[in-house]
Amino acid sequence: MRASSLTSLILLTALSLSTGCDNQPPRSGELVEREGEPAITYVKSDDPKMVAAIDKARGSFNQFQTAFEKQQPGQDFFSVKLLVEDGEHQEHVWTTPVRIEAGKYYGTLDNEPYQIKKYVVGDEINIPVDQISDWMYVDDGKLVGGYTLRVVRDSLNEEQRKEFDTTIPFKIE
Repeated sequence: MRASSLTSLILLTALSLSTGCDNQPPRSGELVEREGEPAITYVKSDDPKMVAAIDKARGSFNQFQTAFEKQQPGQDFFSVKLLVEDGEHQEHVWTTPVRIEAGKYYGTLDNEPYQIKKYVVGDEINIPVDQISDWMYVDDGKLVGGYTLRVVRDSLNEEQRKEFDTTIPFKIE
């Protein structure tokens, strides 16, 4: 499986910070189905588990950097999740593939953002390190990182979790 295909298998998580009368986001925990795109699970921007996951990802980003720069056999699907903004709307989206050029990170959006209109699938965007909200890669079939993904998965009921696990090409331990 190509790295760019991975994101379409992962349950895309979005943190919506916008609250307009005309465009109310779904409730926290609500799943938004999208034709031809992965579903989005909305999480409140101040959800303690998600905030802790983002903090953990940011605090351990050097682990991703080291693994990315010294990729070993069996390591693949390197992805970075970042905060993108468009007016009042903010979403956290996964990018893959990721590349580093002149010390800057770049990633390609593999899914359409839900409310963000200034980016579309295939756009390569600069990823400022302070905007990174998660990172992940797969090492010998096991997820490394993916802290926000784990929070969303842990919030699913047992049936949903089993279904989710069948859609991803790695194990979450």
